[in-house]
Amino acid sequence: MELNIRRALFEGYRALIGSLRFGSRGTIIWDSWDMWLLEIIILPLAQISFFEILATYANYSPAMVQYVVIGNAIQTMSFSSVFAVANITSSDKWQGTLPSILLTPASRASIIMGRALYQIIMSTLISTTGLLYAYFLFGVNFSSANYLFLAVSLLLTSISMISFGLLISTIGLYMRTAMIVANVFLFIGLLVCGVNFPISELPVWLRPLSYVIPLTYGLDAVRLSIAGAGFYAVGIYLLYLVIDGLAVFSMALLLTKTFERLARKSGRLEIY
Repeated sequence: MELNIRRALFEGYRALIGSLRFGSRGTIIWDSWDMWLLEIIILPLAQISFFEILATYANYSPAMVQYVVIGNAIQTMSFSSVFAVANITSSDKWQGTLPSILLTPASRASIIMGRALYQIIMSTLISTTGLLYAYFLFGVNFSSANYLFLAVSLLLTSISMISFGLLISTIGLYMRTAMIVANVFLFIGLLVCGVNFPISELPVWLRPLSYVIPLTYGLDAVRLSIAGAGFYAVGIYLLYLVIDGLAVFSMALLLTKTFERLARKSGRLEIY
């Protein structure tokens, strides 16, 4: 029994490392380490600086400026967790590898999630760098922060946003590319997820869209963690985040089968 458990753990570890290596080589082949470092270091600094200056110019209160800084520090993960992941199927079409990938006997869930695992690390690193900028450069108060809850919130937000990116990537099976839709939702997140202003300021008819995107719950959990909120206050948003992420991932699996079937019937599987 103990030997079987150790073997199962070892095989799981090998599968995880294999997925990370495959994801890093197969989905961002044109990137190099210097490009990754620029994405981690420059991207959050540029976005946070822009919106912090804009909020200051708009005469936001100091508390609201910190609200904006934290929101953008976390939202920057969307470039990796949403845009890069949504572009997976489009990249496979461009490289001519999509039909071969879909012919593999592995389940669709393992294929699409394995391609995206690497971006969990990237998106978490980007937002972590953003929070470091928030503390050292923009004066956000972390004195009461619960760092354990903050770390869990960052990781779960990244994983849930990966699911959202996978949902958009399914469109790339049928359309020429999913990049257009990914661009749209990348910036919709800036408007409806409470990044730069509370959701309560949105029109009532637009608020339901906010609660579909996992970033909304992730931002609430992160802000509460930084404020030093307790387990129950943060935990409820983490629970919402997990439920939303699982629902979005389930929808991604369903749409993968649907768009794959439509693409095969229409001959769009290899059209780029």
